[in-house]
Amino acid sequence: MRYFSIIFVLCLTLSMVQAQQTSFVNPFIGTSDDHGQTDPSATIPFGMIKPGPETIPRGNGGYDYQSQQLKGFSQTRMSGVGCIGVGGNLLIIPFVGTACKTLKMDKASETAIPGYYSVTLDNQLKVEITTGRTAAIYRFTYPATETAGIKINFKHSYGKHIAEEHSIIGDNAVKGFVRSACTCDLGSYKFYYYIEKDKSTYKPEDNDSELLWKFQTEPNEQIILKIGLSSVSAEEAEANLKKECSNQSFEQIRTNARIAWENLLGQIQVETSDEDLKTSFYTRLYHACQTPFTINDYSGSYKGSDGKVYSQQLPYYHGWSIWDTYRTKYPLLSIVCPMEYKHMISSLAELYKQGKPRSATKTEPFLTTRTEHSIITILDALQKGMFDGSLDELLPLMLKEAEDISNDSPDKALERGYDFWGVSELAGKMGNKELKKEFSLRSKEYRPIWLQKFKDIGPTSDIMHGDGLYEGTIWQYRWFVPHDFDWVIATLGSKKKVLSELDYFFENNLFNMGNQPDIHVPFLYYYLGAPWKTQKLVRQILLEPTTNYYGTHEKWEKPYIGKIFNTTPQGYLKEMDDDAGTMSSWFVLSSIGLFPVCPGIPYYWINAPVFDTVTLHPTSQQEFKIHVNRPDAECIYIQKAILNGKVLNRSWLSYDEIMQGGDLTLELGKLPNKHWGHNTDFIKSLFKK
Repeated sequence: MRYFSIIFVLCLTLSMVQAQQTSFVNPFIGTSDDHGQTDPSATIPFGMIKPGPETIPRGNGGYDYQSQQLKGFSQTRMSGVGCIGVGGNLLIIPFVGTACKTLKMDKASETAIPGYYSVTLDNQLKVEITTGRTAAIYRFTYPATETAGIKINFKHSYGKHIAEEHSIIGDNAVKGFVRSACTCDLGSYKFYYYIEKDKSTYKPEDNDSELLWKFQTEPNEQIILKIGLSSVSAEEAEANLKKECSNQSFEQIRTNARIAWENLLGQIQVETSDEDLKTSFYTRLYHACQTPFTINDYSGSYKGSDGKVYSQQLPYYHGWSIWDTYRTKYPLLSIVCPMEYKHMISSLAELYKQGKPRSATKTEPFLTTRTEHSIITILDALQKGMFDGSLDELLPLMLKEAEDISNDSPDKALERGYDFWGVSELAGKMGNKELKKEFSLRSKEYRPIWLQKFKDIGPTSDIMHGDGLYEGTIWQYRWFVPHDFDWVIATLGSKKKVLSELDYFFENNLFNMGNQPDIHVPFLYYYLGAPWKTQKLVRQILLEPTTNYYGTHEKWEKPYIGKIFNTTPQGYLKEMDDDAGTMSSWFVLSSIGLFPVCPGIPYYWINAPVFDTVTLHPTSQQEFKIHVNRPDAECIYIQKAILNGKVLNRSWLSYDEIMQGGDLTLELGKLPNKHWGHNTDFIKSLFKK
């Protein structure tokens, strides 16, 4: 495909001038136990195939850093999602001796960097993996043995295995498809593969859903195994493999993967003497750019969620977790990689035409999770000038989705109100005044429920799943009406009253950074004209030990007191899934001092960055630079902001101001400047446009 050729050339060019951001990425961060559910698989940005290790026991991405035992190496996964994860297909098991023996790792040999994974097993068999977008290449280095081999398990998956078919081609290749359940066993996906190896062998053994290749090896003999994927057919999978792997060596493919990551990570350059902080930052940015997957074949073909085959030369993205990612990830990607972001939004719009449900269909072309709040995601892109599709065609489909949004629990009522507001705003963009008015009124239907359940806080307000809430407490969901927060302020009586209650919320450790429903709440102080409170609080969450009482489903008897974001395998708070990069994106945005006001409104709060300098490259022609004048480490409060040489008294930037490039200088001091950012009248006007 022409598009991917252009991107590759750009990657090569930009890599010549950018620093080695990949050296600050540690893919093992967040891979231990239930501290992020990330994985160390080899991958390129938004790549379809993600080959990596499967440990015993495993995390949701197939891997647990604490384990020393391996099942083998699978080809698909979705980073950080809940339940038991999704993927884990096509398990490759290299062996010496018997194929049934559990593989044991030499942990000291284990290496993971962007685009590459390697480990040596206790039988001296070395495994190296690198990857392109749709195809992966394995390099196995065997000891001298008469009993070497490779086994493929076609049934292996994290969710329910549904079906598989394979056919052997000669002695060294196999093709077929696998079908497995999506996340939480909701819906299913089916994709095709083509696998080949370069070692002459005896005739392969085909045993039910396992294939066994046996061979002899000389000392340090290397065997190459290649795997191509497609959502359309095994023939397209083979063509994808040949496009990416046929004329390039293992090392060339590995270099290409590194260059792709350098190009993307280099879109944000941060300067600090704290290398641990830099590692945390670039690893989180790396985690944010794992999904969605680009699933076009190089011919342009792909399957939609309706099971039909489509074709386009521009990238088609799939693999959504929007209930999480609309909050932080897509507002981040709109700045970091606007061209890719624009194609993601177009792909999301196409999903509506394919009959998009809130979760997965039974005919998904690849791994996916959930798509609630797509309305807000598309609205946000439209407000940023990043959606070129037809609202005439799309809005009726969104209306149908909006009418089907559940209202059977207090949290869903609040979320539905937000989506109804999104429909109203989209209708306004079309000039449909009646529909805009109708859904503006309906966006307020949550208010009686809010008054009943959330206005008066009592003894039951700190119960996880209380009143049927999904994942959180009354306290935590209370603030989730970003489109109507002025009404909340008026209902509680005054900004002073809300400030007092927010202070109580944080001072009594009622906040849960481990899950999404209240991750925007630290920034609500901006709405109240007290941004200095956010500046202190967010810095604490990013860098300092805090007291945390909440997991995903319960409040702990004893709190965890420590840092939420670490650069160890326990890289996130206990039970804190990264959720397809949502939490990583929160870290990235918060740490560079730009946080979305309210997805659907194209503005970002200006917070105090934790870096000395932040340089954004939103386009190849533009650069937006944030200079931080911090006399010493105790200076954490914004005293003065200067945008392009002019004093800036407001506490927000528009998306356009960032994307057009420029210079923002922030003067920091030890004491709060309670005059800077105090006026919030402009925010009201945003919601009236």
